Amino acid sequence: MSYLAVIGDICGSREIPERGELQIKLKEVLDELNLLHAKALASPFTITLGDEFQAVLSKAIPLWEMIAMIQSRLFPVKVRFGVGLGRIDTPINDKVALGMDGPAFHRARDAVDVLKREGGLYRVEGLAQGELANHSLALVSHLQGQWQHNRFEVYRLHLAGHPVRGIAKATAISKSAVYKNIADGLLGTLAGIASAISTSLDDALVKERHGN
Repeated sequence: MSYLAVIGDICGSREIPERGELQIKLKEVLDELNLLHAKALASPFTITLGDEFQAVLSKAIPLWEMIAMIQSRLFPVKVRFGVGLGRIDTPINDKVALGMDGPAFHRARDAVDVLKREGGLYRVEGLAQGELANHSLALVSHLQGQWQHNRFEVYRLHLAGHPVRGIAKATAISKSAVYKNIADGLLGTLAGIASAISTSLDDALVKERHGN
């Protein structure tokens, strides 16, 4: 059975002065995601080390929305994400994302290792169109390096399909400011990239599960 293994790694965690506060924020957002996206999570987001966490997804559609929520909640701290497509050879642990192994996890770990060496925040491994996806994700990482917190939050809500009025209310900024964030940040284009990669991942999951 094929899944998506996701490994998150906090950037520069050893240099963060308030690590205890960061851990609390991380646990809170992961717990919230586990409730909001329980149907997509074969194994829930789980902190595995002080600066790492992981999960197993059965489908990719909410992947980038979840990642955007983590980046928004932990801002200005950044997190790199490695996503591995492939088999899980051990039984799925639906309580915590521990004690599992297989190519999906190996590829997610390889993705994180590449990001540590080469920079960037997002990488997928195991996808046939992986080169195109990863060049696109490198562009997303570069653009997001200039963002303030409001833009991450607007992007998260935009990915989730909220209308401009709803985004304005949730972020306590004006509708014109929401439109400006969407335009200046190319958020529609970035959402299109996220959607295209999620669709490719889900198509690959279906093919692998049917042995094609």
